[in-house]
Amino acid sequence: MLKQVQPIIRRLAAADRSFQKEIGTSLFLRSCKYLLGFIVLCFVVDVVFHLEATWRVLLLGAFVLFGLFLAGRAWFVAYVRKNSVEHIARVLETRDAALGSKLINILQLQAQSEDAQLSPLTRQMARQAVDQYGDELRRVPFEKVARTGRVKVEFKRAATAFGIFAVLLLAAFKITTVEFPRFVDPFGDHPPYSFTQLEISEPNEDGMDVVYKKNALIKATFKGHKPGELFLTFHPPEKPGQSTTIPMFGKGDVGFYQEIADIRSDLVAFVHTKNKHSYSKKRNVRVVLTPKVDKAFVQIAAPAYTGLKADERGFLFKDIRALTGSEVRFRLQSNRPLKQGTLQVINADKEVQTVLLQKTSEHEVSGSFVATHSARLIFAMLDVDGITSDETLGGSLTITHDLSPDISIVNPQRDTYVSMDYKLEAQIEATDDYGLATIRIHRALNRVYSPPKIVRFDTVMKNAREALPFDFQDLGLRSGDVISMFAEAIDTSPQGNLSRSQIINITVISEEEYNTFVREQTDMGDIEAKYSQLLDQFHDRIEEQQKLTEKIEALEKDLAKAEGNKKKAVQEEMDRLLAQQSELNQSLNKVAERMENFVRKNPLYDIEAELQNNLREKAEAIRESTAQNESDMQRLAQNSPQSQPTPEMLEDFKRASEEQARRLAGTEAEAREEVAGPLQDLSELHELMKNFSRFEQLFHAQQALVEQARPYDRGGPLNREDQLALKNLAATENEIAQKLKEIEERLKKDADVAEKNFPKAAQGARDLAEKMDELRLNRLAMQATDAMLKGRGEESFQGSERLRGEMEKLFGQCNAQGGQMSEEMDQYLKLQRGMNAGNSFQQMMQSRKFGGGQGKGLSLGKGEGRSGSGGFAVMMEPSADVLGNETSISRSGESSKQKSPAGYGQTKNPNEEGVAFDKPDVVKGIKSVNRESDAVTSETVVEEYRDLVDKYFKAITK
Repeated sequence: MLKQVQPIIRRLAAADRSFQKEIGTSLFLRSCKYLLGFIVLCFVVDVVFHLEATWRVLLLGAFVLFGLFLAGRAWFVAYVRKNSVEHIARVLETRDAALGSKLINILQLQAQSEDAQLSPLTRQMARQAVDQYGDELRRVPFEKVARTGRVKVEFKRAATAFGIFAVLLLAAFKITTVEFPRFVDPFGDHPPYSFTQLEISEPNEDGMDVVYKKNALIKATFKGHKPGELFLTFHPPEKPGQSTTIPMFGKGDVGFYQEIADIRSDLVAFVHTKNKHSYSKKRNVRVVLTPKVDKAFVQIAAPAYTGLKADERGFLFKDIRALTGSEVRFRLQSNRPLKQGTLQVINADKEVQTVLLQKTSEHEVSGSFVATHSARLIFAMLDVDGITSDETLGGSLTITHDLSPDISIVNPQRDTYVSMDYKLEAQIEATDDYGLATIRIHRALNRVYSPPKIVRFDTVMKNAREALPFDFQDLGLRSGDVISMFAEAIDTSPQGNLSRSQIINITVISEEEYNTFVREQTDMGDIEAKYSQLLDQFHDRIEEQQKLTEKIEALEKDLAKAEGNKKKAVQEEMDRLLAQQSELNQSLNKVAERMENFVRKNPLYDIEAELQNNLREKAEAIRESTAQNESDMQRLAQNSPQSQPTPEMLEDFKRASEEQARRLAGTEAEAREEVAGPLQDLSELHELMKNFSRFEQLFHAQQALVEQARPYDRGGPLNREDQLALKNLAATENEIAQKLKEIEERLKKDADVAEKNFPKAAQGARDLAEKMDELRLNRLAMQATDAMLKGRGEESFQGSERLRGEMEKLFGQCNAQGGQMSEEMDQYLKLQRGMNAGNSFQQMMQSRKFGGGQGKGLSLGKGEGRSGSGGFAVMMEPSADVLGNETSISRSGESSKQKSPAGYGQTKNPNEEGVAFDKPDVVKGIKSVNRESDAVTSETVVEEYRDLVDKYFKAITK
């Protein structure tokens, strides 16, 4: 080859490569629209047919292969395929007219210059022509001529195709976002596009953890078209062939729900329509294999001595309480098969006791220990795979101890005075939290104790009540003897806890001493109320008899109208009325019995002994009336036919009832006149008498106050302490002033009331009231009070002394009035009532009931007592009760319905059912007194008394 031709050949080869690259690039750009069209076709097919992952993989592979084919073909054209020199020369000559046929000519001339068949000249001329063409073509850019700009055109077309493709994707953005991931990740969790879009809202995208063998709640929501029904499909990961499909429960627009029960392995779950045209993304349900507590139980078995049965209950890993020495057993049930468990018992000293919980069933471990100290509890479990529970399982144990028993004497509850004729039943109550073993009752007579009375319990007894009767007359005790008692209780604890009650001292007093106590607390108005209540009970029975008569009369009318079967109802009603009459007669006999025994052998007032005769007469009249009525009932029963009542029968029945009511009404009227009448008159006199007693009390109080003011009878100013003392005395002096004013007013008022039956006493009261007003006692008291408040010692003493002197003058007049009133009362009872007063007046003078209260005296300031009229001085000791057989006294008219204090003489007579009776009297709030007693206190005499003590306590414990 000629030297001049070689560069042209190389340049033509380069132009050919440039030409082929342009062709290859254009070819690839033209192929892009097919690739894009294939993608659109795949999306459309998947939307319509919901292709499985395999088909999508095949389509994706076809797309890749098709793309590779087009790209490989373009690459081959651009970089591998070569054209002949003549071909590229003709292409260049075609594109550049200036070249003409120079490129072809130079190639042909080159061939001729080397053709040996031609002549040398021809070859020479050919070489010259080659040189000439070579010079001309040296400056021609063959590569530039080879490029035509076709790539730009194809690129624009490809870009247009891509633009149209992008518009389509954006126009169907929802489809694009669904389909693109489905083909990019064909095996991923990408549901196909559907008009009904489903989503699992619970659990969320992160899935959920479920404890082994527990349940998982799946909640699905939807968008777009509402599905008629949904199904839940779940299977173990990587095992879709083991899928389980169950229907879900629709909740309207809220969504669908379903629960996967008893989950034991990880699951993949999704929801779908019945034809699976719509389904949701998958959610992972992960199983927590760590052992968890399903249920826990605790059983506490108390020590055997308590007699308590073991009690098992649910354990919430909180505080539990157990008696020391109890066996505490725990049972833990888990969701996982268990191997064993442990329980750490950590006491307050940080000492750890480890209790092994043994396997008792596949999912349960249990263990126990004896509770001795309060402790913190920590539990742990180990499953069969060696996995330990990771949850904090703890609680606390609080140890309780067997408390000492509680024992007390509930009747009487405190030191008590008891009348000799009163039968007392002491009551002892004991309780214990787990059981009593023994009660020991200690008793002493005048501080000499006998062996205790021991009560033992063979069975578990948490509450016990023991009674100890006392009959003081049969036991030969004397006034002043003191019975002391206390009790001890021992529980069933192995250590033996003991408790002791309070000591109760029962002082025996004579019946007369008891009467003195009661008289101080009551007045004749109370006695009148007591007898009136008895007569009121009698009156209630009379009203019942009258109502019975009305019922009989109504039954007569019913009988006149009765026909056929209605007569049977009349017969039944008559039988009931006859039964009522019989019960009423029994109640009347009980009232008669009470009337006959209403007055005590040694009553409060002697006048009551006179009343007893009247009551006996009325009781006998009641019995005669009931006997007559019963005789009438028997005669009625004998004369009446057995089948049906007749008008004659009812008439006789009514007549007998009316006659009984009339007889009883007459007896009641006589009783009220003969019994209540005198007492009412005496109560009016007693109210007058109490004013004189009240004045006497105020006089003694003024005497005491004068003595208390005497230390300050000095001139000059007093110090602060003396002034305070006088101000304290001023309160007492002011109270005396007010009481004097009250006495003056009550004297006049009570005189008006008593004037009809006791004119002399009424006039004496008026004279005393006028004298008090004349002497201006109230004003003198107020002047002394004013001086005390101002701290004037000498003036205070002189004022109080002046008041005392004036009251002393009246005191003698009061004593004289007392004698006149006694004579007048005796004459009244003897002449108008035919009764013997006896010592009733002196007994009435013992009353210290002023105003509306019982035994109210004058308060002489802090630390002061009061003087009684019975020859004994009241000391500052705790109040004591006084027990006796006096009927409970109340002026409210409802004493029969009132209850005496618990445990005080409440033994019920079975023969008294149906009649409400008053209880034996319990006088409250009596101060303990100093008086002579026959109690044995000398140690040398104690031995002589021991036989009596032993005999006495043997008698009361039979």
